[in-house]
Parts: sequence; structure tokens; C-alpha cells
Amino acid sequence: MKGNDNKKTLKDVIRRRLNVLMIILTVSVSVVSLFVQMYLQRRHSFDMIRAYLNDYLEELDVAAYIHTSFDAWMDVIDGEESEGKEAFFDNERLEKIVKVNHLFLSEISVVDENGFVTYSSNPDLIGFHMTDSSHTTPFLCLLEEEDRYSDQLYPSPFDGSLDMIYIGRAFRDKNGFMLFGVNQDAYRQFRYNAIYDIIHDTKIGITGYLIHCDLDKKIVCVTHTMQDEVGDFFEEEDLLPDQEGEIRESISVLYGEKSYVAAQKEHDFYLIGVYPIKEADQFELQNNIMVMILYVLILSTVFAVLFLLLRKVVIEAVERTHFCLKQISDGDLEQKVDAGGSKEFVDLSNGINGTVDKLKQLIEDEKDRIRSEMENAKSIQTSIVPTTFPKYQDQEPFGLYASMDTAEAVGGDFYDFFMRDEKTLVIVMADVSGKGMPAALYMMRAKTLIRTFAEQGLRVEEVAERANQELCEDNTAAMFVTAWIGFLDLDTGVLSFVHAGHTYPVLVREKTTDQGTSEDEVFFIEKEIDMVLGGIEEIDYTRQEITLQHGDSIYLYTDGVTEAMDIADHTYDEKRLLQLIREKAGELKGNDKNDYCKAACQMVYDDVKKFAAGAMQHDDITMMWVKY
Repeated sequence: MKGNDNKKTLKDVIRRRLNVLMIILTVSVSVVSLFVQMYLQRRHSFDMIRAYLNDYLEELDVAAYIHTSFDAWMDVIDGEESEGKEAFFDNERLEKIVKVNHLFLSEISVVDENGFVTYSSNPDLIGFHMTDSSHTTPFLCLLEEEDRYSDQLYPSPFDGSLDMIYIGRAFRDKNGFMLFGVNQDAYRQFRYNAIYDIIHDTKIGITGYLIHCDLDKKIVCVTHTMQDEVGDFFEEEDLLPDQEGEIRESISVLYGEKSYVAAQKEHDFYLIGVYPIKEADQFELQNNIMVMILYVLILSTVFAVLFLLLRKVVIEAVERTHFCLKQISDGDLEQKVDAGGSKEFVDLSNGINGTVDKLKQLIEDEKDRIRSEMENAKSIQTSIVPTTFPKYQDQEPFGLYASMDTAEAVGGDFYDFFMRDEKTLVIVMADVSGKGMPAALYMMRAKTLIRTFAEQGLRVEEVAERANQELCEDNTAAMFVTAWIGFLDLDTGVLSFVHAGHTYPVLVREKTTDQGTSEDEVFFIEKEIDMVLGGIEEIDYTRQEITLQHGDSIYLYTDGVTEAMDIADHTYDEKRLLQLIREKAGELKGNDKNDYCKAACQMVYDDVKKFAAGAMQHDDITMMWVKY
């Protein structure tokens, strides 16, 4: 700790490095400012031209232009200061109006409140009802709430060879409306007038201008200041874009003056914006913007350099500390923090390391407490299954032994056996999905349910069905139980059982040869397998039966036996289990039937442990041997 006093503080380190970098910054800004000014002038000019092009395209709304024109017509026909709409209920007058305004108007008609054309410049339309054509029917909305309605260019319902657009305007009293017809030529005239009104007086800056030309490069309209300069066609084809919607920017000498040029292609025309470089150079605001940019650049650079300093001196140390803390939070409590650098970070590292050491001690204390509680839980679980095997007299018709070895402190396997009445032995072998405390709690509930229903005198399939129904209720953990439940009639040897998704039991049948010697026949009781308990409600379970002969044994077990794995991940499997019992069961000795059953279970357990030597036990190992 004494050596830390010679370390420079974080404040001193940052101050020294910042002074050096500020000198470098001042020189660098002076060099780049010239290049920035040139770039900004170019970018500003093209952005301004683009803005004019966009404004033009937004204003070029021919439909709106037509509507505005006919609004003015209606002021004359049915306005507050007009001579009265009735003055236009005259076919000859309507015909004269069309002749005088033939550039903009093709037809004009009066429709009455019933939808009939009563007066028209076209005699063929008189008497036509608006519902006679699908194109004219929508205009009847003008007799209700709408004041105006129009459609698009389409073949006229009155003359299919001519494309027309119709515009309707309702009378103020809703007792009819005016119907104006505009043909293709008149529509083009409206379009030209709209283009002319927008472009003629539009200038970019002071001396810049707009040019509108068709796809054949013929100039349709130009800003009035350039009307005498541009000619009839736009000759600079290399300035025009190829794709619709594309904008091509360039610097070119156009009409004798070097200019910024931006050309945009639309569906049926080109739009060109031109802004002379001479005017751009004289644009004083550009210099003011440049000064602002320089200040912003300097300020931004200072902050950027300050960030780099902080990263080098502070952030990297923080990152090293963060990395170590992440390793510690992931469980590596042996990790040591060494941020280094300044005195502050050295002190911080020492403080974190001291805290971790205290945390390690607290964790060890907590582990000891949990270990003690789990041992108590294991004792409680062990006490739930029967562990006392009475010394039945030789005349009693069965012997029995069972064992349970959990993979964790507590497990989900369980077995049970009890006398339901004087002649019926109930045997149960089951395995709950999962491990640990949740499986142990579920196991206790399942065991209690099976025993309760069995003691009520129900048949074995009814016991399974009732237990399944109870386990399915409120099964939010989605757990289930594989089980083998058997009722052994000690008088007859008939074993009634339900096989609910569990492992196949092994039957060991003693046979006597012709020579008077005995040998064991060993095989799985491979009967029908039903659904597990707790899986699906309202399941019917099948009662199955076999008859045991005197000397027969039943070996019940969970999959912790056959699925035990060695260090190479090979499983013990059913084939090895049958082979072991077939070879060794006849050699087992015992003072009575219970000792024989215990020796048989120990034989299998020892062989499983020998097979899995050196590998971790992944599942509970539970087994039961019953000799009749």
C-alpha cells in the first residue's frame, strides 16, 4: 500500500495529456477548414436545387388546377352575385359557352334534381339519366351531401372514341348540378397552364432557373428570365438521368455560364434546375455557416479527444474491472481484480478483492446450512417409504426387499408395499419426472394417493384412474409419474397389475429339469403399457394379470438401473440386466425369503455401480424384489 502514494492521480494524468492534444487540434482545424468550405458550398447548392425540384413536383397538381378553374365558373353560374343559375338553363347559351372556351371545355350540361340531363351543349345528352352509365352514377352524390365530384380520364360514356374527364359542381340549393366535360386536348391545355404558372416566375436564388422539357428534350416551359436563351430543345443530353425518379447532379457550362445542374426524370418529362456558381460564390451566408462549422468542429474534436483520454485512462481500467466482476458474478470467486493505472483504481481493486473474500466465506457458510437442510429433507423422504422388512415365517407365501439410492439429496423415485387385507399384497414401483425437491414433493403426493385409494378396496385399474385424476388437477409444473402397481392374491398367486408407462418388470421362474436339477427362466413381463399418471385426465387404465407359481420372483426397478451410464456414456441397458439375473439369481443364498430378496437387489445394485464406476450418477436407482 505504501507504493500507491507515488502514483499520479487521475486528474493529473488527464490534464497533461489534454494540453498536448489541444495544440495538435488547433493546427489540424486550420488545415481542414478550407476543404470543408469547398464541400459545403457544393452540397448546399445542390440541396437548394433539389428543394426547388421537389416543390415544383408537389405544386404540379393538374387535377387541383382544374378544380380551382371550375370553382370560378360556378361562382359565375350559381354564385351569390351571379345572374342566377336559371339563366344557364338554355341549350344555345351552353353551346356558345363551349365554343368560346373550347380550349378548356368540351361539354357543359345541367342535371336536375332527379338525375336527368335537362340542358346541354351536346343535344345527344339531353334526357340522359346519370344511372345509365357506371361512370356517371357516382355523380348522384351531388344531389345529397357532396358539393363537388370528379373522375379520371376514361372513354366517354356518350362517345366511346373520346377520352374525357367530368367535373360536377352542385347547385347551392341541391336541386341539381352542373356537369363540365374536358377532353384530352383540353386536359393538356390545363396541364400546360399549370406548368407555366409554376415555372414562369420561379427562380433559384437570384439568377438560377428551372427548365421543363418532354422526353424528346423539347422545352415546354422555362423561367421567364431565360426564355430568350434556352431555345426550343435541351441539347445537353449527358446531363439528363436515365431512370425514372433518378436525380443526376453535375457541374457544367450551360448557356455560357458555369453552374450547378440537377436534372430529374419523371414519367413523361424532365425537370432541370440550374444555379450559377458565380452567385454561389457571392453568397455571404456561406461564410457565416463556415465559421459556425469551425467552432462546432473544434468543440466536437475537443470532446472526441477527451473521450479518447477517458477511454485510455479511465474506461479501459473500468473495462478490466468489469471483466473481472463478470467472471466473479459467473461464479469464479478466485478471480482477482487488478485495474492498475492511477491510485484510485488500485484502491478500488483492493476493495473489490476484499469484498469477494468476505463473500466466499458467506457462501461457504450458506452451503453448510443448505447441506444440513437437505440431509434433513433426505431423512424425511426416506422415512416415507417402508424401510423395515419383517422376518416372515417360512410358511408365509412371500419374501420382499426394496432399496432406493437418489442421485441428489432428495429424489423422485419411490416404492411401496403393504397388506391391503389378509390375502392381498400391494406392491408399487414409480418414478416421477425430474429430480430434486420438486420431484420429491410430487413423489410424496403420488405415493399417498396410490396407497389411499388402494386401501379403500378399489380394483387396481380404479386405483390408477383415481390417482391419475387427482395428479392432473392443478398440475402447473407439468410433472408426471411412471408407475407399476400390482395386487398379489397370496392364495391363488394371481398378480393383477396396471403398467402406467414404467419399465418392464422381470419375472424369474424356477424350473426343474428332467435330471432333477433346477434352473431359472428369466424374462420381461411385456404386457400392454398405459399412459403415465398425471399426464392426461380421464384416462382408462387396463387391468392385466399373470399367475405366479411357487418359487417365482418379480424384480421391479426404475430406469435409473437400465439407463445408468459408464464413463464412455454407454448405458447399462435391459439386455445386461436380464443376463445378470439369468446367470446369478440361482446362486443367491439367504436364511429366509427376505434375505434372498435382499441378496438379489444387492447383486443388481453392485453390478450397476461396477458398470458405472467413475461416472456421475444421473438418475435415482430404486428397485424391489418379491419372491412368491
